[in-house]
Amino acid sequence: MTLFRQLLLTIVLLLSLMLMVVMAINFQTTKSYLIEQLRSTTQDSATSLSMQVSDYMALNDYVSVESYVNAVFDSGYFSEVRVHAYATDQDIARSNVTKISGVPNWFINAIDFDVPTANAVISNGWNELGQVYVTGSAGYGYYQLWLASRDLLLSFLAIGAAAVTLGGLLLRWLFKPLSEVEKQAEAIQQRRFVQMEKLPKTRELKSVVESMNRMAAKLEREFAAEAQTAQWLQAKAFKDPVSGLGNRNFFESQVSAHFADSDRTSDGLMLVSLIDLAKINNEMGYEAADNFIRSTANILETHLSSFSNATLARLNGADFVVLVPNIEIARLKELVSGVMLDLQDLSGSRVSYSESVANIGAVVIDDSVDRSNAMAQADAALRSAKQAGANQFSVFDSEMGQQMAIGRMAWKEMLEYAIEHRSFVLRRQPVASANDRNKLLQQELFASLEFEGKQYHAGYFIGLAEQFDLGERVDQVIIEHVIDMVKTTNLQGPFVINLSTSAYAKMSFVSWLDKLLTTLPDKVKQLLAFEVSEQSVLASEDHAFLLAQTLKGHDVKFGIDNVGKQFSAFQYLQTLMPDYVKVDPSYTKLAIGKESESFFMHTLCKMFNSLNIDVIATGVETDKQVEVLQRFDISGVQGYGVGRPTAFE
Repeated sequence: MTLFRQLLLTIVLLLSLMLMVVMAINFQTTKSYLIEQLRSTTQDSATSLSMQVSDYMALNDYVSVESYVNAVFDSGYFSEVRVHAYATDQDIARSNVTKISGVPNWFINAIDFDVPTANAVISNGWNELGQVYVTGSAGYGYYQLWLASRDLLLSFLAIGAAAVTLGGLLLRWLFKPLSEVEKQAEAIQQRRFVQMEKLPKTRELKSVVESMNRMAAKLEREFAAEAQTAQWLQAKAFKDPVSGLGNRNFFESQVSAHFADSDRTSDGLMLVSLIDLAKINNEMGYEAADNFIRSTANILETHLSSFSNATLARLNGADFVVLVPNIEIARLKELVSGVMLDLQDLSGSRVSYSESVANIGAVVIDDSVDRSNAMAQADAALRSAKQAGANQFSVFDSEMGQQMAIGRMAWKEMLEYAIEHRSFVLRRQPVASANDRNKLLQQELFASLEFEGKQYHAGYFIGLAEQFDLGERVDQVIIEHVIDMVKTTNLQGPFVINLSTSAYAKMSFVSWLDKLLTTLPDKVKQLLAFEVSEQSVLASEDHAFLLAQTLKGHDVKFGIDNVGKQFSAFQYLQTLMPDYVKVDPSYTKLAIGKESESFFMHTLCKMFNSLNIDVIATGVETDKQVEVLQRFDISGVQGYGVGRPTAFE
C-alpha cells in the first residue's frame, strides 16, 4: 500500500473514531435527557391529576374521576394512566399498546429505553383516598432519540467526506514531489537518467530529490563512459583510422560469420584497388593520399547505402573489399559500374592527381563456394581488370543454381502469390540459457517461401521484397501466420519474429501491429517477441523508438539483432531500452580469440548489463565457446551448437 493511501486511511480511521466517541456521548446525553424529561412530565401529570380528582374521590364520583383520567391520557405521551381507589379497592385506568412509528426496528431492538412511572397520593384533608399512577410512552423517546442520532450521523458523514476529500487533495499536493521521485526512480531502473528540475520546498523532500539527482547524474556519466570505452575499443580493434571503415580484422570476423551461415544464397564480392597511391604519397604528401582514400570510402559508402547487409572494409593501403549478400549478377554489374564512374570523377576534381584512379574486380558466388575460394575468384577478377588497363573493371559470374536463375519479375510474381495464399513455412531455432542449455529462453522463427513444391528461405526473397515495396505485406502475413500457430501450439515461447526495415519504418504497419496486439489475449502476447537489426535501427531510430514503445505498451518483448556490427555509438540503446540484444556472430568468435579481442567482448557485455539488457550470443557452435561466454555475463546462446532450425510444427 502506498504512503498516500496509508495516510488517507489514517485520517479516515481517526475521523471514524472521533465520530463514534462523539456519537456515543451525544447518544447517552440525549437518552438521559429524554428519560428525565419524560419522568418530569409523568410526575407533573400524576400530581396534577391527584389534585383534580381528590374532591370527586371524596364524593365517590368515579365517573368524573374517569373523565379526568381520559383527559390526562389524551393530553400527553403516556402508555397508561391509572387511579386506584382505596374505598373500592378498584382501578380506574386508561392504557394503550405503545406504537413506535418512524423508527427502524433494529434501532428499537438495540436500544433499551427505561420508561418512568410516576405516582401521587390522592388526599382530601387528612384522608388518603387513593393513588395515581402515570406511565410514560417509549414511542416519543425512541422517535426523538432516533432523529437526534440520525441527524448527527449524517452531519458527521458529510463533514467527514469533505474532510477526507480536502485531506486527500492536500496530501496529493504534499506528495507530488514524492510521486516525481518515484517516477525518477523507475526511470533510473530503466536506465533513463532523468533529473528533477523543480525542487520541493519541504526540507526533507528537497534533500531526497537532490540526492536522487546526484545519483542519476553519476549513473549517466558512468554509462556514457562505458559506452565510450566500448566504442573506443571497437574502433581500436576493427576500424581503419584514415577511411573510417572497418579494417582487415573487421572484415575477417564478418566474413567468417557470414560464410558459416547455412542460409547463404548468392553473394557479391568486390575488390577495389587504387592506382598510384604510393606515388601520390611520395609526390603530394600523406594528406593528399589520405584525402584520396577518404573520398574513395565515401563513394563506396554512398553506393552501398541501399544494401542493408553489405560489409565494407579497407584491407590495406590501396585495397578495399566489399561483401554484398543476396545480390544477382545484373545488380552487381550495375553497382560496380556506378562506383567506377564516381571514382573516375576524382581525377577531374584533382583528388587522385591522375587519370588512372582504380581497378575493380567482382564476382558472384553461390552457397557452395567457401571463403578462400571466393577471395581467390575476386582476386582473379581484379587481375583481369588490371590487365585490361586503368579504370577498368571485371565482373565474373559463378555458376548459379536453378533457384537464383529466377528473374526479378518472376520473383515478384512469386512473392505476390505467397502473400495472397499465405504460403510461408516457419522454422524455429532455440535460444538457450548460457548457464543451463536445457533451459529455453526463446525460439527465433525463420520464414521460408513455398512455391511449386520448393522452399526458398528468407535470404532469397527478403531483399527483393523490400525492393518491390512488399516488405510490409510479407511481414504482416508472417506475423498473422505465427499468431495462428502460437494459439494452438504447446511449444515453449516466446517466439521471436524478425521485422524488416521497410515494414516498421511505415506508420501504417506500426498502427496495424498495435491494433492486432490489442485484440490478442495476454496469454498469446506473452508468447510473442519482435526484433530488428542494429543497422535498421541506426537508419531509422525514430521509427524504431515508436515500434519499441508500441510493443512495450502491450508487454511484448523487443530485441535488437546483430549488435556491434556497425561502427556507431551505443547511445541508441538508452533511448530504445530493448529487453535483449543479440551480439553479432563475429564477436562470438572473438570471445575465444586474443585477450584484447575478448576484453572488448567483456566491455560490451558489461555495458549492456549496466542497462539491465539481456545479452544473447549468436553463432555459437562449440561447447568451448559456451564455457568462455559464461564469463561475460551472457544470458543466452544461439547457434548450431545449441540447436539447428527445425520445423515449427
